[in-house]
Amino acid sequence: WPVPHNRYMWYRAVAAVVLICWVAGDMAYETRQFFSGDASLWFIFATNWSFVFLALTAVVLAITCWVYQHKPYWIIDPIHIRAMPYSLKVQWLLYNISSCSAIVVTTGYWGYVAFVSDSLLITSHMSRLKHTANTIYVIADLFISATPVRLQHMFLTIFMASLYIVFNALYYLSLGSVVIDNRGHTMGSRQGYYFMNWVDPVEAICTCVLGLLMVFLAQFLLHLLYLLRRWLHARYAPQSNMADQDSEMQNIISRSSTYNSMNEP
Repeated sequence: WPVPHNRYMWYRAVAAVVLICWVAGDMAYETRQFFSGDASLWFIFATNWSFVFLALTAVVLAITCWVYQHKPYWIIDPIHIRAMPYSLKVQWLLYNISSCSAIVVTTGYWGYVAFVSDSLLITSHMSRLKHTANTIYVIADLFISATPVRLQHMFLTIFMASLYIVFNALYYLSLGSVVIDNRGHTMGSRQGYYFMNWVDPVEAICTCVLGLLMVFLAQFLLHLLYLLRRWLHARYAPQSNMADQDSEMQNIISRSSTYNSMNEP
């Protein structure tokens, strides 16, 4: 979008600071309120994995934005100028995982969990805010930035979701992961999602399959929003001469492994 670079840099910096502070505050609050001071329990929940990825992505985006503005030679290889920068590969990977996973956890929460659980951990105001503001930020950021969204990149989030499933199963086998049932009652020595109860593997496996299906739907939604952004940009910002591409970064991060400058004919 035709906005001053300094304003965009400020936006990136503020978003990174807010999300990092929010993650730290949420961890401190839930650790003190629900986990008896054991901060490691905060990482049992998929929502918090997604939350950490979202904050990490915001930090990487802010750093990359500043470096590209002030030290572009740190990103663009002066010898192999047509090579895709590794920093943008990392940025794009994190962006896809954090954006898709945010929509998945929000949809799962408001589509089911929030209405069947009486646990204060799940229904607290902080939890409701965390499961709402994350997706609002992701959608707003998608329209503000120029990062492309590809359908095939859903496999990045599927890989992360698979890691969480393995972690959850191993955690149950080693420590016991089910304490919070749908009425908020204690069921074990550790904490976790009651619908990921590996004592009943059929229920847990069905939950995992449904979660992976939601990843596909979330990525499809993000791709549609990305196409809508391109259409809006072409219609309302044609003066930037970028109707057929979102930005120079999208040109860098293309289906091709080469880098094409906007200044080239």
